[in-house]
Amino acid sequence: MRLVLDTNVVVSALLWRGTPHKLLAACRDSATSFYTSSVLLQELAGILDRDKFAKILAANVFTAKDALDEYVNFSHVVKT
Repeated sequence: MRLVLDTNVVVSALLWRGTPHKLLAACRDSATSFYTSSVLLQELAGILDRDKFAKILAANVFTAKDALDEYVNFSHVVKT
């Protein structure tokens, strides 16, 4: 199965432990592939850099770059 996740779902999956996080975790170990693009990654980077997420990232011992890198590591980036 191939999935393209909405940026808000990715943010939720990376920062909290709810259903989107469980989806990412389950799919990492299956035949599911995540697809994204440079445009979606730029949007994700911009959202993760917002001040309102700084405390959440710090509590998870992550930076915005760490969170973005984690997502990129298990996603296929499609050239647009």
